[in-house]
Amino acid sequence: MKNILLVSGHPDLKQSVANAGLLKKLAQVDNLTIRALDSLYPDYQIDVTAEQQALIDADLVILQFPLFWSTYPAVMKKWLDDICTFNFAFGPEGDKLKDKKVIVSITAGATAESYSEGDFNFMPLEPYLEAAFHPLKAAQVNITKVITTFNMNSDPNEGGDIDKVYQLIESHAEQVMAEIDKQLS
Repeated sequence: MKNILLVSGHPDLKQSVANAGLLKKLAQVDNLTIRALDSLYPDYQIDVTAEQQALIDADLVILQFPLFWSTYPAVMKKWLDDICTFNFAFGPEGDKLKDKKVIVSITAGATAESYSEGDFNFMPLEPYLEAAFHPLKAAQVNITKVITTFNMNSDPNEGGDIDKVYQLIESHAEQVMAEIDKQLS
């Protein structure tokens, strides 16, 4: 039996359509444990020992988060800062996450086209993620796939379309589940 750990970095799932819907779909996956950082650590006081142990115990890790200014939200940044410590994630004895399989699952309210030079987000998404993934690369994890779905804005006041978001949740969940199957087979 393989253990799958999903770490949700949304800062407030009660206010989410896309990420909350996605977690509801993925919760149906066998042997999947969801650690929702917003409910576990509303005060941002991360239990480093518990989080590190959850990572060690997992056969596959999924990092799920919405893009906030082209990177992960503050609670996930704090989580990464706190758990990716010397001699755990890097350093002479820092091999505890080496070769750990990680799926990165990202939702974005913006359009894919907005991630280009001269558009709202100024450049492609990849350079933003390169910096964001630094702690993962330092920990020598194996990022098996990055799944990004754009247009997941459900707020009609910002041009969002909730019906479209529900369709995108289905598609995104299917992609994540296919990657889970691939990695655990």
